[in-house]
Amino acid sequence: MDHRSEDGTTKIAREFNAVILSESKGLGYARQLCLDVTDSDYIVFVDCDVEIVRDDFVEIATHVLENDCYGATVGMGLGHRFSYGLPAGLLVLRKRDFTGDVVPEYVDARETYFLQKRLRERGLKTFYVRDSMIHRSQFRKFKPEWEGANTRLLPDSAAWQLIVALETIILLSLNSRSLKNIAYVPIFYLKFLRGFVDPARWARLNRGPGGVR
Repeated sequence: MDHRSEDGTTKIAREFNAVILSESKGLGYARQLCLDVTDSDYIVFVDCDVEIVRDDFVEIATHVLENDCYGATVGMGLGHRFSYGLPAGLLVLRKRDFTGDVVPEYVDARETYFLQKRLRERGLKTFYVRDSMIHRSQFRKFKPEWEGANTRLLPDSAAWQLIVALETIILLSLNSRSLKNIAYVPIFYLKFLRGFVDPARWARLNRGPGGVR
């Protein structure tokens, strides 16, 4: 899935015989499009700012998903010890569990809420593989507001989602093992709340050339 990249991504992908689909709507649309067009037994999501550091990750992930108790395998960041939710930076799903409409087009973040909802509906668990990847986020500016705005758009209890978000932010900072990041938690959460109360302003993140919003 190519979102208006201008850095040679598509050229490199073609050298490896990848099928390239272009989109300009956002993460919700892109995730659903992947679910729709993939015809393999497994779907592996690898975000553009993720580097896989375990050569056996896909082998482990697909082996786990041979067990019908599991519906998703998450690759955790290098050195991370606290697992949470369903981060999609490095994620493997079984195709048969995600047929039909799963992720709505209107979301541009928190699209994994809808993947988790499908897992819950089918009674499936998530397996976490440690030390699988390095995530070098390209979109740090306005990320808290963007996440907050899209959390507001979820069809769920606002109070509950705010609690879940705070827990995730804390675990993320603890995983970093950086005192600076841990101290930044209150500021990050306040920015998250700024997006939450004004989704019309913050719900879309511009990943194209020329800006971060």
